[in-house]
Amino acid sequence: MAEADRPPPGAPPEDLSQRVTYTFLVGVYLATNALEDAVTLVEGPDCVHMKTQYVQGNHDWLSTLTSVSGHHRIANTALHPVQMTRSREDAIRGTLARVASHATTGGVLLTSMPMAAITGADYERICRDVQADTGRNVIHVPGRSLSGDWLDGYQETLVALARQLDLSGGSPAPDRVAVIGYLMDRNEGDHRANLREIRRLLAALGLDPVSIWLEGQRFGDLARVRDAGTLLAFPYGRKAARWIARRTGARVIECDLPFGLPATEGLVRRIGRELDREEEARRLLDAELSRIVPALEFVIPFVFQHRRVGYVGDPFLVRGLRETLELLGSELSFAVITHPRHHLAGLAEALGPATERLEWPRFKEMIAFLRDRVASRNIHLLITHSGAIGLVTGHSLATLEFGFPSFHTHCLADRPFLGFGGVLSFVDAMANALRMAEVAQWTERYWGK
Repeated sequence: MAEADRPPPGAPPEDLSQRVTYTFLVGVYLATNALEDAVTLVEGPDCVHMKTQYVQGNHDWLSTLTSVSGHHRIANTALHPVQMTRSREDAIRGTLARVASHATTGGVLLTSMPMAAITGADYERICRDVQADTGRNVIHVPGRSLSGDWLDGYQETLVALARQLDLSGGSPAPDRVAVIGYLMDRNEGDHRANLREIRRLLAALGLDPVSIWLEGQRFGDLARVRDAGTLLAFPYGRKAARWIARRTGARVIECDLPFGLPATEGLVRRIGRELDREEEARRLLDAELSRIVPALEFVIPFVFQHRRVGYVGDPFLVRGLRETLELLGSELSFAVITHPRHHLAGLAEALGPATERLEWPRFKEMIAFLRDRVASRNIHLLITHSGAIGLVTGHSLATLEFGFPSFHTHCLADRPFLGFGGVLSFVDAMANALRMAEVAQWTERYWGK
């Protein structure tokens, strides 16, 4: 090490702990999990199969990525370094053809680990050849594990589908809409209910939701997007929406995620203006607000007012969360965004100067940040994915597990968190977490000694 590169005496050691996220490949697996009959073949070693544990049996109790039958929906080519000095294209083609030809396969995604991708195999040509031979959809998802995380993996899978699926022969019309970029990270009741709520809102505006990418559909159903004259691009799929529009001529409306009452109201008003449905939007808002707002009358002053909240998770949910907390009389004191900075465009403006941000942290950095801010700012509620569960304790701190991954909180019953239908259920979850923390605090005070 050059003398100029040495840390000064007494400086803390460099933080070499891992980033607080999951790999690109996990995002591809989430997309596979959201397509009922899709199979993903990974050009890589056997260990790629083990990454299914981050989805099946932990985050998603209803996942079908693996099966006791032995016919898993995640497969690999068992690549070993000794095989990388010679051409592997014939072997890849043979394995891909066997996967695509299976009776239960509706479509195949082919991706690769970095160790395989650097050798330059022409994966797209192989996919085209196998698709022509088998008649099944075979889609290449470029492997970008060295430059992206799971959020990139999910988004790039949607882009690959948008680029390579046959979308010809559609009959688009402005009132036929598709939602591109719904993050269906599991098949449980929260997402089933979200999808039903999104379709309900669009139908109430006089629109026909012909497709949602992704929603647990079969591979062949994805092509229904060709009939959409309007694409509602959610944050998790804006690049894919632009690709579809380029191919079908559909109009793209970029939308914020309808998470929370202000965000959902904003989405309805935006669609009403853009698609000449303002009267339908007004009627829908009147009906929904008259149902939701009275239910908040007690909890705002007695549960939420003057509460301070911290957040750990992705950059798209936090925007609606801040608005929701402001509506309830609480404040978002800090936000830890566990994703690369290319996902954070506009986030500083959306959160404002009152919310401190920690972006793309390593584990040691995040632990130190959380422990300091929770104590120094007297945080009442921490909303976090599994990555920060248990890192900060204390009876005065309520914790709500939310987002991907959620290894300890599940929804077998239908319980939305998006749209108007999700407003009260998410408020319930926050309120219940706060009150139970109060019970624990007072129990410790009176009986703990």
